[in-house]
Amino acid sequence: MTLIPGTTTSARPLRALLATGLSVAVAAGTLTLTAVPAAANDVPNAPAIDDNQPPGVPTELQTSGEPCTTAEPYQWWQNDDLTLSAVLHDPDIDANGGTDRLTTTFALWPVDEPAARIERFGYNGRDGDRESGLFEREVLTHDRVYAWQVRAADSQATGEWSGLCYLRTDFQGPEAAPVVTSSDFPVDGWHPALPGQFTFDAAATPDAVGFRYELLGGDGVQVVSADGPGGSATVTLRPEAGPNTLVVWSLDAAGNRSPEARYEFRASDVAPIITGRLTEIGVPTTFTVQPQMAGVVRYRFQLDGDPEQTVEAAADGTATLTVTATRGGYRTLSVTSVTADGVTATASSNFRLSTAPKITATVYQQGVTSGGPGVPGVFTFTPRQPDVVSYRYRFGTVTSTVAAAADGTASVTWAPTKAGLTSLTVWSIDGDGTQSDSASFTFFVGNQPPSS
Repeated sequence: MTLIPGTTTSARPLRALLATGLSVAVAAGTLTLTAVPAAANDVPNAPAIDDNQPPGVPTELQTSGEPCTTAEPYQWWQNDDLTLSAVLHDPDIDANGGTDRLTTTFALWPVDEPAARIERFGYNGRDGDRESGLFEREVLTHDRVYAWQVRAADSQATGEWSGLCYLRTDFQGPEAAPVVTSSDFPVDGWHPALPGQFTFDAAATPDAVGFRYELLGGDGVQVVSADGPGGSATVTLRPEAGPNTLVVWSLDAAGNRSPEARYEFRASDVAPIITGRLTEIGVPTTFTVQPQMAGVVRYRFQLDGDPEQTVEAAADGTATLTVTATRGGYRTLSVTSVTADGVTATASSNFRLSTAPKITATVYQQGVTSGGPGVPGVFTFTPRQPDVVSYRYRFGTVTSTVAAAADGTASVTWAPTKAGLTSLTVWSIDGDGTQSDSASFTFFVGNQPPSS
């Protein structure tokens, strides 16, 4: 095979062509290579048959999703499997623009025992991929500093190791459960369900630096720092009325938990009592409220989504509220009592307001036998939702439409053609095209013939 100077074929296809030609020639026993002096217009740096380059050093090293630490203080690792990862790099690109598949080696060892080195592998990563290796919890021991690094290799060359990362294991939490106390909510008796303070004490456990706590049924798990190792912290919580349970753990610097402490207490309801019921849209409705704590001077109230209003309380702390619903559906009325000192307590009532229109009729009565075939009745539709412009209605299986008057009502005259059970279904339609809930009017048509 002769290599001819001046060829403009790219390096990658030429490399593949040369490799194929050499294989064939060697097999036939007729390999011939002729060296030709380079001409002035030759392509510089004629390609070698194999110009593979080793993968680059992996970057962006992470310890279970967090940037690794390379100097003290090292990141803590708790009692769980460990995932190490890094972004791979490789300069080789084939004729089709693809990159080499890489094998990644992750090495982990205790700093005080390098011979205990463990390796895990990742396969088929490519340039720019984040590859990871998993080290099971069982290969790690408590209270030890570990180092780790990573390198990548393709099928022909191995890259350099990365720099070192470090972590410190801690699989044991504080030995003693914290002590919980509260002067606002002693364990005996009932106490107003208002914000109160709770103190957590680590019982002088030296590795306790904070607390994890949860008021069951409250705002979920929260964390607070202690005022020093083995110290204490005070938090303010507002319990619900009734029996309550506060669960608290001490935490060490790695986040490991101590045995739990459970603090059980009872809180009495101080929310206002709401009396009244909302049943119609657009109809002013009166509610009365009375306090369950002393010193109430006013109330704030709001129907969900509507502006908040305020009403002053009488000398005995009671008040009267007027509420008008402007739309239907599920609605919540919230009422907050307020003392002269600004202490608040809130109660709520839920209602379901139907948007179905009301139906009345002459001649025919709902649920009873009346009228007869050919006897007309007038059916009147009254809206429950605002801005009604028309109605859809259906007698049996026949659907029709009627326009609403300015006041939102409409009437239709209808005469049955046969005796028996008859059903009328009606929907109101507002100016935006929104259809209401359906209203039903079921009646029995008698055998009475039309009068002559």
